[in-house]
Amino acid sequence: MNLASLNFLRLDPRHFKAFIAAAHCGNFSQAAIEAAMTQSGISQHISKLEEQLGAPLFLRTTKSVTLTEAGQLLQKYVEQYTDSIGQLMENIATNERKIEGLVSYAMPPSCLLSPHFPMLLERRRDYPGLELKVELMPNQQVIERVIDGDMHFGFVTEKVEHQFLCYEPFCEEEYIAVAASDRGFTSLNENNLIDQPYIHYPGMGVYFNYWVQHVFPNVQHVSDRSLHHAGDINNISGAILMVAGGLGISVFPRHCVQEFIDRGQLVEYSTQTPLMNPIYIVHRNQPPLSARVQTVIQWFMDMQESH
Repeated sequence: MNLASLNFLRLDPRHFKAFIAAAHCGNFSQAAIEAAMTQSGISQHISKLEEQLGAPLFLRTTKSVTLTEAGQLLQKYVEQYTDSIGQLMENIATNERKIEGLVSYAMPPSCLLSPHFPMLLERRRDYPGLELKVELMPNQQVIERVIDGDMHFGFVTEKVEHQFLCYEPFCEEEYIAVAASDRGFTSLNENNLIDQPYIHYPGMGVYFNYWVQHVFPNVQHVSDRSLHHAGDINNISGAILMVAGGLGISVFPRHCVQEFIDRGQLVEYSTQTPLMNPIYIVHRNQPPLSARVQTVIQWFMDMQESH
């Protein structure tokens, strides 16, 4: 009898633990203790293996068991199988440690103020061969760059259906209107919405349009293009400071301004229900993402689950 004469492909590896314990101990009762199983469980697993192989694995006596020729062959196979699994896991761990190369992604400027970005930088320290290229841009540009293949993936606040794109839900963020004091909102209503002084920044239009639809659902034909800009600045941090300085009102993701609200530097416009909007990770569906890009995306997913 040899290895080729037995069909090991039919074997269920879940039975190997009981078999190896019995082969090592030469006794089913001792094997049960070693494998943390019942004696009947040991017998059932071994019977399953014998059924699958079509050959007895042990010569049984009242006090002990010894391996048959088929049992000895199976023992060698299981040892080789275990070594192969161990080598596979070691190789996977090694490849994980050796993640290197460029990963590029794009996101709206507000994402830079979220906790995920510093968490990514902290994770990146363990992978010195990994290069990150991050660009801040509005939704539409993110989508265009991903479609063109200039970016591996991106974060967006809305879906744009396209044959080349795939979206993965990431999280939700809340949008709120804020001003330096309550006086900024005393006269705000659906009739004079476009007469207010607004602070504009890249990406603000998307947040404002969501906010208007949520807070003033009866208002029609009003969008970010309808607004009077009392201030215009090319980054969200500067826009927050302009609003806190009393120059106008604006709409931001809550995570960007909550600390200013907590300190009393900003006041939010009160609404009956919060305005929540999904955030997606978008990437091309072809060609397949490289292992390093998949790994970075998974890091973000893990961060979101733990945050």
